[in-house]
Amino acid sequence: MRGWHLILVLCLSAQPAIGCGQTDTTISFSPTRQLSGLSAEEAAAVIANLAEAERKLKAGHTLAFELLAGAQASHAMTKVSPRDAFLQIPFKQVWNLERVPTANLLWQPYRLAFVPNGLGQLYWDIEVVLGVDGNVERVLMIYKTPAPF
Repeated sequence: MRGWHLILVLCLSAQPAIGCGQTDTTISFSPTRQLSGLSAEEAAAVIANLAEAERKLKAGHTLAFELLAGAQASHAMTKVSPRDAFLQIPFKQVWNLERVPTANLLWQPYRLAFVPNGLGQLYWDIEVVLGVDGNVERVLMIYKTPAPF
């Protein structure tokens, strides 16, 4: 028993100090897309649908999906129209995509996160709802502060 205690103490003392005066809070950005509850193919289809909707809006097509965007009341992003905010998102760079469970057979919601300035910075929390035909029905975008790490 005493031998295990000695080994544990030696192993712990060999580890670098955690939080001992360290002030570096840099969070590295992982280029690997994070998926939750969906396959890479399904994620690619969601991204493709959004990119196509973005392309059509830029080209002047009339699209009938709901588009809402905002931020905290005092943030400058509240002055940007939802359409302009949507058109500024490079959907192929979305790093987190989650399939939201639902009992609704007509709509499938997804949550996406786009971090324009890297992890740990303000980001777009995006809810996308696709209809039964796979078309975009609603996009809700909130520019927000990340949760504390």
